[in-house]
Amino acid sequence: MKRASIHTPEHAELVTLLRDLRLEAGLSQAEVAASLGRPQTYVSAIEVGQRGVDLVQVRELGAIYGVTFTDFAERLEQRLKDKISETRPPRRRRKS
Repeated sequence: MKRASIHTPEHAELVTLLRDLRLEAGLSQAEVAASLGRPQTYVSAIEVGQRGVDLVQVRELGAIYGVTFTDFAERLEQRLKDKISETRPPRRRRKS
């Protein structure tokens, strides 16, 4: 059975970053939704991980939050590296 990407730790980190960026921008879900021409529940569903987002939507949200797509991608990559390193045990070195 194929696993949906919204059920991955990476997706959880993505939506957490989107929420953090919204809060850093000082915006409510309702304000973001109004900018998108969508209901507030749309933004909520994204932030709680019930709705997936594609790159175009991420770029659009980033623009509302005042973050370039490049900056967004760099922040997400750093979070993923930090999170992965926290959850994975250190590798054991093989004896030669």
